Amino acid sequence: MKKKPPTTEAIRRGFSILGLMQPNYLITTKEIHGKLVDEGFNISLRTVERDMKQLPDIFPNQIFVNDRSKPYGYKLPREHRKYSGMSPSEAVCLQLAFDYLTPLLPNRSLDPIAPYLKEAEIVLEQKSAAKMKKWKNKVLTQYEGLQLQPATIDRDILSDMHLALWEGKTIEVSYLSKNQTKPKDYVLHPGGLVYRGRVSYLVGSFEGNPENIIYLPLHRFKKISVLDDFSDHENKDIRTLTEGLLGFKVNPNKINVELKFSKFAGTHLYESPLSDSQKITSTKDGYLKVKDAVTDDMELRFWIRGFGDEVEVLKPKSLRQEFASMSKLMNKKYEND
Repeated sequence: MKKKPPTTEAIRRGFSILGLMQPNYLITTKEIHGKLVDEGFNISLRTVERDMKQLPDIFPNQIFVNDRSKPYGYKLPREHRKYSGMSPSEAVCLQLAFDYLTPLLPNRSLDPIAPYLKEAEIVLEQKSAAKMKKWKNKVLTQYEGLQLQPATIDRDILSDMHLALWEGKTIEVSYLSKNQTKPKDYVLHPGGLVYRGRVSYLVGSFEGNPENIIYLPLHRFKKISVLDDFSDHENKDIRTLTEGLLGFKVNPNKINVELKFSKFAGTHLYESPLSDSQKITSTKDGYLKVKDAVTDDMELRFWIRGFGDEVEVLKPKSLRQEFASMSKLMNKKYEND
């Protein structure tokens, strides 16, 4: 006879029951019933008995049943990942966080939270969570600029990368550089992972050159083996390793910039300034002059270029000349059209 599928309410109770269990204590149905009633569930002992028959099917390998004597006892396996018993508000927060992270990270890097997302989905199916569930439809996260799809990262490579970082070990890899047609083998000393925009990077160094910090896109790794030797960066903070690196820094110092924006393009800087030290003045010809000390990196250049002819670099002279040369090259590309 085919078993009836569990109801949403039964699954919800199942998460709560899992939250009551321990790996080193056998709990009886009667004890479970008493604790659920204390939590506000209006159910009978008979309902809990039916739930306990279904739970091993709902949560495979998550419940150990001692049926050698009555009453039966239930506990968690030693390797069990305990469910959180999250509230509706926590479920919505998790779903919103997932929506925010999804465009930023490769899909497989989000796999570990899949069980929690399933739990959140079930929690929000409760009638009592109806208002909280609607909140998700009132919030939308959008990203500036053209959004590319995340590059595909091999699951096994990512797993071994995590293992190497967890144990602080070196790795032997086969890596395909951007300008190469065949991968080459290297020994690397990993320092950490960085998710930047749509691309995930390994930060570390080549064997024998610990001071030269590099970052390599994970999707370009073709093979990886975890070695026995410890990484030069085993005990280093990823923030220290990446300081000044991920912005493609041109020099380690800040520069004093002076930019001339059209009023249309520059007004937002009143609301979202470059820093607390930013100064804006209006010019007689209707433009906005913005002054500030900023990091001299490629991010600055990408940001300025994004405004097209709505901005002019006034200072420093070196940056102005850089944009002047860039403009001439761009004009040359289109001068015959």
